[in-house]
Amino acid sequence: MKKHILTLMLVFSLISGLCAQNNTTTGLASYYADKFEGRQTASGEIYSHSKLTAAHPSLPFGTMLKVTNLRNSKTVFVRVNDRGPFVKGRIVDLSKSAAIQLDAVKDGLIKVKIEQTSEKQPKELPHLPVKEYFQIDVHSKTLSGYGVQIGSFSQIDNLIRLSDKVKKEIPGNIYVLVANVKGKTVNRLIVGVEATKEKAGKHLKRLQKVFPDCFIIQL
Repeated sequence: MKKHILTLMLVFSLISGLCAQNNTTTGLASYYADKFEGRQTASGEIYSHSKLTAAHPSLPFGTMLKVTNLRNSKTVFVRVNDRGPFVKGRIVDLSKSAAIQLDAVKDGLIKVKIEQTSEKQPKELPHLPVKEYFQIDVHSKTLSGYGVQIGSFSQIDNLIRLSDKVKKEIPGNIYVLVANVKGKTVNRLIVGVEATKEKAGKHLKRLQKVFPDCFIIQL
């Protein structure tokens, strides 16, 4: 009997050791839709597009992950603060700012490698470029009709980066609607403005292939 117990303990110890070493997973990653901005996560934190966070099915809250986009080898470090994804085949849900750093917003769904790291603030944590210039021509505008909302941001830098990509996908003007949601300023990126919902819908069909979470709003 004692021999069996010792054998089981040894096997359990070996399996545990192998699981501890196997901290790398490959699979599909998605990113948070705009509707989750400002909502409470499973950890109790409030989700924000601007933070480098992620949802994982089982890892403890606070776990740091190094996520690599296997298409372009770009990496980002994120902190687990939510549960998910709840779609078969997906292994992690990324905040929108994390998806932007991986150049994954256009693809929507990407194949990634995730690795656990014990560092609370990894030295490799990417920083924004020291010098990053965008040419901006701003005019106040009164709009009516309908448009396609691409994204919603609390921080303007992520909106500017995405605007640069949107500009390559659709001709015409790009608009930013500055709104107040529950006492917080939210910047909404809008394109494809038309007089009728039907005309805006034509832009929506094309844009959803690149930005799957976009939708029509009335201006």
